[in-house]
Amino acid sequence: MILITGSDGIIGRQLCNELLSQNIPFMPITHRRKCHTLHNALQVNLADDTGQLLKYASNFSAIVHLAAAVPHSLNYPDNSYSAELTRRMDQHILNIQSLTGVPLIYASTCGLYDRLLQDIKFEKDPSQLKIASPYFEAKFDGEKLFLKDGLSTILRLSAPIGSGLKSRLVLSRFICKARIGGKIEIWGSGNREQDFIDTSDIAQLIIKILQQPKSMILNVASGVPITMASLAETVVSSLESGSIEHTGQSDPRDAETARYSISLAKHHYNWEPQCTLDKSVKKLIHEDFERNF
Repeated sequence: MILITGSDGIIGRQLCNELLSQNIPFMPITHRRKCHTLHNALQVNLADDTGQLLKYASNFSAIVHLAAAVPHSLNYPDNSYSAELTRRMDQHILNIQSLTGVPLIYASTCGLYDRLLQDIKFEKDPSQLKIASPYFEAKFDGEKLFLKDGLSTILRLSAPIGSGLKSRLVLSRFICKARIGGKIEIWGSGNREQDFIDTSDIAQLIIKILQQPKSMILNVASGVPITMASLAETVVSSLESGSIEHTGQSDPRDAETARYSISLAKHHYNWEPQCTLDKSVKKLIHEDFERNF
């Protein structure tokens, strides 16, 4: 049985659906119950106590640790308090891994890389890292924590998109504006990059890793960065609605890049993203984007 933390997050719910479809047994964990939370999910505050999980520990065959105090939520601003919550979650899950000796998959982030670097970012080049906030410090500490002992695979995720996408994120805002025929506003040059990866592709990679776990760090991205101007064009084209306006307002993040190598995931797991950005956007046309609680 696979322990899944953050089971009703954007990646967790897609992973749970995939595991259900393949009849793979798992135990979903949630911090608070929501309308889409699986009925059998165990409600656990991972930052405070994981004692209630211990009675199930002997049944765990692997752990997928997706939970964190992600600063996209208004409840978790990117500060030292939220970073400490993430560290406590990680330590409690590490304790369970140490007790059981099972392999673990840890959700980290491509946000650890220097966003102003023009080069492609590789997992094995520490010179490309730039830890820019308390949250990223906590995730970097988490990587080191899980790689120190035990069998752990670290996933540096770019920008996951799928059901459960938060309302404040750029893609959500673009879609909401376009589907009412509004104008998508582009700041600065429009050249700021992001790399969007569909949660269905992330779930498929996780399942491959569960079948053959390895201690390593993997970038998990589409490998195809897109500028904000091109993203707006993709949304307008996919929805066949809306328009684009270059406002002339400066973008403080104008020079950011999102160029991540996914060659390691391809080599070790024969994995390559299958869902194009256009397909991902079309799946979200009628999405009721989650508010940031």
